[in-house]
Amino acid sequence: MPFMRGAMPLRRTLFYLEQGKVILRDDVSVLCIGYHRNPRPEQRGATDFVYWNWAQLQHKNPHIQLIKKQDFVITPFAMAILKDNREVLFDFEGKSRGEIEENLQTTLGKTSLVRRREFLERMQDHNPAEFGVNCSRQCLCEIQGQQPCTSLLIAPSYLKGKWRWNHNLL
Repeated sequence: MPFMRGAMPLRRTLFYLEQGKVILRDDVSVLCIGYHRNPRPEQRGATDFVYWNWAQLQHKNPHIQLIKKQDFVITPFAMAILKDNREVLFDFEGKSRGEIEENLQTTLGKTSLVRRREFLERMQDHNPAEFGVNCSRQCLCEIQGQQPCTSLLIAPSYLKGKWRWNHNLL
């Protein structure tokens, strides 16, 4: 498999991407992280976070703009811009990768209760037995194996009410 070549093919698997813990709230619109590619030992946490967790962050938050600034400032940082144009700044100097992940999750992340509620709301909206205008399916004929609608296919005459009412079926 050509995509599994390189220094760390583990980071490219879907299983690894699904293990991301940081799911940002809906009011976060931009997250910018500044770090160094060749850091000093006390700045190593931000570089490790970007190396190991950046793809997971992108996978778990597809509707949020994520920006990496390499060698931008002296100290590693993160800046989140909320939808109401407020800014939240983080200083990652002297923090490890796990501490950075925990810090982002506690300040900008969704709680487990919110994630559970959103999951249950999605499951409630996904009831396959509902049909109609405000549901995922307009008609029962959209399910494979069901009788097609007469608007799409002409029904045989023995299935029409006019034929059945006018013939004596014994």
